[in-house]
Amino acid sequence: MQTVLVLGSTGSLGSSILEVLKQQPYKVRATARTPLKAEQLQPSVDEVIICDPTDPETLSPAMVQGVDFIISALGKSLSLSDSSRTSFHEVDFQGNLNVLQLAQAHGRLQKFIYVGAFSGEKHPHVAYFRAHEDFTQALQQSGIASTIIKPPALFSAFLDLLPMARKGRLASIGDGERITNPIHEQEVAEACVQALTSPEKVIELGGPVTYSRLELVQLVGKAVGKGNKAIPKVPYWVVNSFLPMVRLVNRSLYEKAAFFVEVTKRDCVAPIKGKLKLEDYLAEHV
Repeated sequence: MQTVLVLGSTGSLGSSILEVLKQQPYKVRATARTPLKAEQLQPSVDEVIICDPTDPETLSPAMVQGVDFIISALGKSLSLSDSSRTSFHEVDFQGNLNVLQLAQAHGRLQKFIYVGAFSGEKHPHVAYFRAHEDFTQALQQSGIASTIIKPPALFSAFLDLLPMARKGRLASIGDGERITNPIHEQEVAEACVQALTSPEKVIELGGPVTYSRLELVQLVGKAVGKGNKAIPKVPYWVVNSFLPMVRLVNRSLYEKAAFFVEVTKRDCVAPIKGKLKLEDYLAEHV
């Protein structure tokens, strides 16, 4: 039985990856940062390694020994409720690179599946995208077979807006006319597991419905019963005037805010691969 190591397994996508793997004939090893999170993973995996991928001192050769495949959903959370001060570079790039180098030195790895960001190469000045693209390049140059999974956004990202919607605090950055097609994390997880035996080098995948940024905000409002409430539009000049001050006070928050501003400026539509709709997903989680 081949062994799959899952990085970022306690997040929404990582949890979905574990669910898909449970239906497959693989032995599953996962990482967790704390004993409590490790305990929460126990029912879903065969083995848990407690470590912090951003800290090489917590990583041991035993983590990758006997591992045939790695699937990484490891990345810094975009949630505004996440108070960690680490940067996207430290987590999305360096954390993944630390594990990759460990596998190169001590493993027998057949393939590394990495969840990147759709159109990340078009935004090199944005820390979130740059971290993803920097690791993608390192992986592709490592000599280890790989597949890069590139969704535009996951449905779970919109759950963070539900508390704001209940308080009537939703807003749109800019005119909200730019479009995108987010996808269910379950469908991304299925693509990750299928990629273990697929020859594809890059898989770009989006959901079946394309929404404007304003429509996405309106959907969240509708999900909590406030669909008739007007959504205020915040001009870019207002947002841009605050960003430098945020950067001085909280670099982590600044990087998230800069990402959210950037994605409202351009269309971001991936090839349609998913079938599940955001409306149904929100209804299930309200």
